[in-house]
Amino acid sequence: MANRDVTSDNSLVLNKGMNPLVGFNFILRVELLFDLPCKKVRAFTRENEYEIIQEGGLNDYVHMRRKPISKPFTLEVERYVGVDYLDPLPNGAELALPVMLIVSRYPDNFGDPGGWARTYAFTGCTVIKKSYGELDAERAGLMVDVTTLAYREMVVLDIPYG
Repeated sequence: MANRDVTSDNSLVLNKGMNPLVGFNFILRVELLFDLPCKKVRAFTRENEYEIIQEGGLNDYVHMRRKPISKPFTLEVERYVGVDYLDPLPNGAELALPVMLIVSRYPDNFGDPGGWARTYAFTGCTVIKKSYGELDAERAGLMVDVTTLAYREMVVLDIPYG
């Protein structure tokens, strides 16, 4: 019993850190209808603000109280501009269904949910900003657009790797 850890004989805790997830096989699913290939999804966070209150009469202890949310949570998606007939993320669009960021261990493995390694669901999404990459007549390059989504909630859906 010398080599026992928290995951030995435990069917609930299976994470040993042996299979890290690579971050370059991903798509963005919008309105459960459009699968958007993306160049880059910029860092997204879920952060709460807190007010620190010094306890009266006792200087070595503080209380933390959560503040109301003062700014929206954002997600930035960078995509190559294609020749699509319909932009699924126009500026000002309020999306009815959650936006799903699907990360897979293998390329082209987005049809079967059993092959997904991690899924992030963003609810209450509104497209608040669109910006387009530069056009340069002296250099060839692919045109990109950056779409900023404001979201209300982010949920991480863990799908077991099997």
